[in-house]
Amino acid sequence: MPDTDRQLISANPSVSILIAARNEETTILSCLEAIARLNFPADKLEVLIGNDQSTDQTSSVVAAFIAEKPQFRLLAITETLTGLGGKANVLAQLARQAKGTYLFFTDADTQVSPEWVTELRRSLTGKVGIVTGVTLPEGPKLVDKLQTIDWLYNLTLTYLVSTMGIPVTAMGNNMAVSRTAYDSVGGYESLPFSVVEDYTLFRAIVQQGFDFRTVLNEEVLARTKTIDTFQQFLHQRKRWMRGAVQLPVWIVSSLYVQYMILPLLLILVFISPILAVGLYIAKLFVQTLVISFGLNRLRQTKLWHYMLLFEVYQLIIGPIAVLFYWLPTKITWKGRSYR
Repeated sequence: MPDTDRQLISANPSVSILIAARNEETTILSCLEAIARLNFPADKLEVLIGNDQSTDQTSSVVAAFIAEKPQFRLLAITETLTGLGGKANVLAQLARQAKGTYLFFTDADTQVSPEWVTELRRSLTGKVGIVTGVTLPEGPKLVDKLQTIDWLYNLTLTYLVSTMGIPVTAMGNNMAVSRTAYDSVGGYESLPFSVVEDYTLFRAIVQQGFDFRTVLNEEVLARTKTIDTFQQFLHQRKRWMRGAVQLPVWIVSSLYVQYMILPLLLILVFISPILAVGLYIAKLFVQTLVISFGLNRLRQTKLWHYMLLFEVYQLIIGPIAVLFYWLPTKITWKGRSYR
């Protein structure tokens, strides 16, 4: 369909969905199919896909899918805005093209739920400038199930802390901001470049005086793929931790304790075995309560029987992730390296 027809049909969208895509030929079709199933008026929605110099068939896959869908647009991102790079550069340029009153963000490897836009939009009222949903990875292998619980545990913690009015972070594959809030911070092009662009935007909007919401329910639950290799997993954690260290000291300290609980307890055993056992039992109790809350809230109770294995997984993965974070290596993500 000609671009002029697309512009006429989507002249006044209230929601713009922005997707950065780089070498996503195997995943982006599922992403776009999920968006096409949204329970939201098509004439109030536009979907902008930024092809970030993909070297595979991402562009042709998208072009074929959107051929008869006027609310979808594919944009080739060939330039880099000053000071930006990677995903932040793509989203900044898509936001410049977006006409919606609300900007929704998801990733090319993520499938949102049919009620995603409606539910997150419901929270963008009053002074709320940014809303985050919940995304879980899924896959058939045991390690995939453990990754799912890992994400669920941390996102449930984020939700619980946010209900106390404490801002933690946002999730860039399941996030919505009002255009007013986005423009008030000057957009991504006015923010310092970061490999955790979602957290950078979240922090800037909150510092600008806007409220935030974290939503934890099945209606906003999105799915994404699990990490394929252990090396990719470590780089993903290193990228996340790059953003986490900018949080308040007490949160950063809590995260370090969570990740390094095994070596800390082993040291404490030599000082006070009873205290070490007591703290470990307390940690298990709190962790079980949090995961149980998340599983029930998201109706993922089928994951219950992986709980004990998750404890072993966490005790091992935590110290390794911290050590890798402190190694003087670049973060590799989507075929690019960042300091």
